[in-house]
Amino acid sequence: MIICLCNNVNTATITHAIEEGAYTVKAVEEKTCAGSGCGKCQFKVNALIQDTLPSLPEAQQAMKS
Repeated sequence: MIICLCNNVNTATITHAIEEGAYTVKAVEEKTCAGSGCGKCQFKVNALIQDTLPSLPEAQQAMKS
């Protein structure tokens, strides 16, 4: 599913960025350009981050530090 219409960024691309260490909306934007256009998709990007992080052990460890 396309999350960012301005930059044609889909769910898989954003999820991959999160898995690679983009744990904030800004970090996802820097890696994928999602959210850098009109900004309307930033809440969806944040929701994907919140949904994905609990399944990533390295993210849980980073959040504890």
